[in-house]
Amino acid sequence: MRIDDLNRIPLTQSAEKTDQAAEKRALDKGTIASGADQAEVSQLARALAPRDPQRLEQLRLDVQSGKYDVSAEAVAKAIVDAHSKS
Repeated sequence: MRIDDLNRIPLTQSAEKTDQAAEKRALDKGTIASGADQAEVSQLARALAPRDPQRLEQLRLDVQSGKYDVSAEAVAKAIVDAHSKS
């Protein structure tokens, strides 16, 4: 049995048409006025931001220079403690 797909459109052409249609809808709505992107940072992201940027920079420099050393026991204890609280 042979099936011919005569109406098949290449994916690149289809994606191109979809992009053009999306741009047209956005222009019709007036949402692409300046072309500037916007983003909002969630409260969780703000809470995770470093509280002491100087300490973070010092840690980065220590790691980069190879001076930062953490004991395997301390890492293992922190992992076990974190999972035992769950």
